[in-house]
Amino acid sequence: MNRRLYGALVGALTLLMGAGAALGATGTASAQTATRHDPAGPKVTLTARSDSLTDSSPFSLVSVARACPAGYQDNLGVYLVVPDGRESALALNLTDGAPYSADTVTTRPPAQPATGVLVRSLASAFQIVHVPVADGVYPIHVVCGNADHADFPDRPTATGFVQVSGSTFTVADLPAPVETTLRLSADPATHVQAGNTFTLTARVSAAASGTVRFTTDNTNPIGSPVPVVNGTAQVTAPANANPGVRRYVATFVPSDPIGYAQDVAVFSYAFTAAPGIQVTDAAGNALGDTPRLTPGQHVEVSAQGFLPASEEEVTASVSGALGFFPAVTTDAAGAVTGYDLHVPYVIADGTHTLTLRGRTSHVSVTFTFTTKWPS
Repeated sequence: MNRRLYGALVGALTLLMGAGAALGATGTASAQTATRHDPAGPKVTLTARSDSLTDSSPFSLVSVARACPAGYQDNLGVYLVVPDGRESALALNLTDGAPYSADTVTTRPPAQPATGVLVRSLASAFQIVHVPVADGVYPIHVVCGNADHADFPDRPTATGFVQVSGSTFTVADLPAPVETTLRLSADPATHVQAGNTFTLTARVSAAASGTVRFTTDNTNPIGSPVPVVNGTAQVTAPANANPGVRRYVATFVPSDPIGYAQDVAVFSYAFTAAPGIQVTDAAGNALGDTPRLTPGQHVEVSAQGFLPASEEEVTASVSGALGFFPAVTTDAAGAVTGYDLHVPYVIADGTHTLTLRGRTSHVSVTFTFTTKWPS
């Protein structure tokens, strides 16, 4: 199963051998022929517990012919994929057979919900996402997970299929779909000042048509799904009013969900405060514009505008002087508070600039002062 990093994004699949396949009429998107220029994903084996859509746990065994990637071997989730590409959970937090590090991953979902484990019928999965049951072929996602989802947000995924007919279903014995890879980036690349918009760009590796759905935290949609044109989909993300870090998720939904797999990319993006700097003397009095300081004088410096929630390292320097200034790390808001600094003794009379610069963000804030040795 596929893995993706921060900032990231995250799981994938898809392809149909031969001449192509039709999805059932009203239940799924129209199919197109997928050519095998890209590798197919791992084979997913589903064993039906019964043929009833109302069976509270539709599968007695779920197997994937590939190990879950490192960091995502704690549990499995099983999802029905409805025609618009959304997932609806059939089983969550499956741990039978964990850790899922073997070449073939196998789990046996319980027949009924158990402590910490959710199982749900196919009929309920349709109902929860407000999609009517309709005849057709539907993808089934098997997703590797980590118990700490917040720090391991990727979704390594493999795909199987079921065929729905009336009130019954069967496992559809179809080839694994061609895996796709989705990459998510931003402009500006790493951060933007709070209150400003920025652009998210998703790039799909496979030559597959479809759309990309952009969301914040995988819940709040950013506009409507964007068609993929020449392998790319782009959206302007709304401004965030406050400094902080938000997680953005892009999901590629192929036009042919039998031939090509979905993929998900996760990307964390920082919103910084407006750059600013405040300097006080030893008594705590704020220093105004271009104050005169004495070599050796002690001041305290506070600054903002660096990357939040990152413990970014900030360096200090003074122009026209020789001195050692230790680096300092930012707080959760991307600020430096109460940084002790002594005006260097090795400094010429005249105007100088104190600069604090973030090593990662490259944000710089400056404070200008003058010095004059006592007569």
